[in-house]
Amino acid sequence: MDDSIQSSGGGEMSHGTGPAADAPGGRAAAALPCLNTNNCNEGRKNSSEKLSAGHRKTAYALKWNVLWMIEKYGLERIGFLTLTFARHVVAYKPAQKALHSLMTGILKPRYLEYITVMERMTSKRIHYHLLVVMVADIRTGFDFAAVKRGDYRSASSYLRAEWAFWRQTAPKYGFGRTELLPIKKTADGVAKYISKYISKHIGQRLPEDKGARLVRYSKQANRVGIRFSWVTPGAFMWRAKLGAFCRMLKLTPDSYKECLREWFGRNWVYHLRPLIQSIKLPEFHTEEEARASLRSAWMVAVIERDRRSPRRQDVKPLPAIDFESISMKPSHNWASWITRTVKED
Repeated sequence: MDDSIQSSGGGEMSHGTGPAADAPGGRAAAALPCLNTNNCNEGRKNSSEKLSAGHRKTAYALKWNVLWMIEKYGLERIGFLTLTFARHVVAYKPAQKALHSLMTGILKPRYLEYITVMERMTSKRIHYHLLVVMVADIRTGFDFAAVKRGDYRSASSYLRAEWAFWRQTAPKYGFGRTELLPIKKTADGVAKYISKYISKHIGQRLPEDKGARLVRYSKQANRVGIRFSWVTPGAFMWRAKLGAFCRMLKLTPDSYKECLREWFGRNWVYHLRPLIQSIKLPEFHTEEEARASLRSAWMVAVIERDRRSPRRQDVKPLPAIDFESISMKPSHNWASWITRTVKED
C-alpha cells in the first residue's frame, strides 16, 4: 500500500481517499457515510422532516441536471466524489466557506463541470457529495467488486492520479477522508440516488440551516432551475387564490410581483402564504363567505404592510377596496373528482 496512506487499527484510513492505494491489493477502507445506503430518514412521519415545496423543486431540478450532465459527457466520465471534513464540523457557515474556497481553487479549474450537494449525517456533521466531469473515461474496465475487496488494479492510471491528487489537496482545505469513484449505476439510478440527499439532509437539519444552499452548480451545469410551478390540484388552488388576492388589489399579471415585493418584501410569498390560503373562492363557497374572506385578507394585508414599513413614505399604501363591487363569479371551471378520474382512465 502507498506509504502516504496511513491505516488505523480499525482499517479506516486516517486521511486521503478511500480506494486510493496504488498497490494491487490490501485491506479495503471502510465505506464513507451514506455512499451505499439511504439510511437516514426514509419513512419518518415527523412533519418537521417533510420536504417543503422549495426543497421538492430543488430535488427535482437536481435530478434533471444530473441527467443532463450524464447525457452530455457520458456516464464513463462522471466521478462521484465525497468530501468529509477532518474535524467534526457542524456549523453551516464555516463548512460553506471551506467548500467555496475549494470550488474556487480546485473544482473550477480542474473539472469541466460539477454539482455539489450538502448533507448532514445523523451526528449533525456536514459532508459533501459531488458529481464531477472527468477529462477521461474512468469507468470502463473498473472492477467494482474487486475494489470493494481492496484490489485496485482495475483503476486507470488517470483515476489513480486523481486519488493521489486528492490525498495531497484535501487537507489543505480542511477535508480529511475523501473518495472518488466511477458511477456504478445507470444514469437514471444515480440521478434519483443523489437527489435523495436533499430529503436525507432535511431529516437532520439544524435551525441554522434555514435558507441554506443545499446544491451548488458550476456555471454550465445548472440547466434546470426551480422557477416553476407544479401541475397539481394544490398548485392550481394556490394560483386561483393568489389571483383573487391580486384582482382585489387591482394588480395585473405584469405588476403583481413588483408591487407585492414593494409592500411586503422580497419574501412576500413566505409572509403572505397563510393569508392567501385562507381566502375562500366562490367556486366552493357562498358569495357572502367569499367576499368576507377577501375583506379579512385585505385588512390583515394592510396591517402587515404598515408593520413592515411604518415610516416609509415612499411606499404607496394598499388601495381602498369597494368590496360590494367585487365580482364573486367563479373564475375557474373546476372539474369534479369523478370527472377528472373518468377522463384520466
